[in-house]
Amino acid sequence: MLAACVSMGPQDTERYIFLDESETLFVEFKNLVDPIYDISMPDIAENMRELRRQDFMQVMQELLRLYELPIEVHLLGEREKPGDGPVLEIFAPRFEQDRFGDLVATIQAKLSRYGELNTLGTYSQREIPPAMASRERVDKAFRDMIRKPLQKMMDDLNRHFPSPAEKESVNAPLNELGKNESRVTDAK
Repeated sequence: MLAACVSMGPQDTERYIFLDESETLFVEFKNLVDPIYDISMPDIAENMRELRRQDFMQVMQELLRLYELPIEVHLLGEREKPGDGPVLEIFAPRFEQDRFGDLVATIQAKLSRYGELNTLGTYSQREIPPAMASRERVDKAFRDMIRKPLQKMMDDLNRHFPSPAEKESVNAPLNELGKNESRVTDAK
């Protein structure tokens, strides 16, 4: 019972992360496949994981063009490590067709920057796939489905860019400090 209460992974920090437009935001995506496929048919499971990764990459690139974030964004390859800067971790524990035939997507998003961590949220979508669909139509249905939770996530991510008033208030203590130092040097 106690083990169920223990939370896994790092906890959110108290500091709210404001993204700096001069940095590069690294986007990392990881997804799982139903463990039954992983155990019984690992080749099929890997193919499914790769197809859903391709769907994610295509939709994310479209959304990045649409949202025009004021920061350079780098979508990381599967084995690529993030560079120096903020990281948006997107984990999809479910991005599949479930046993009932529905298309299901659940993504969890976290933003980290220099040891700070903010959870953006968990976003879910469930849809009925097109009837008698070809592989291309099913792939399109997966892309359409993942687009909805990713749009919600992008809206939440946009809140991490400071408004002009927030920039001013965040920098205000530093500006005051600079003024005090110049007064001290002028007094000598």
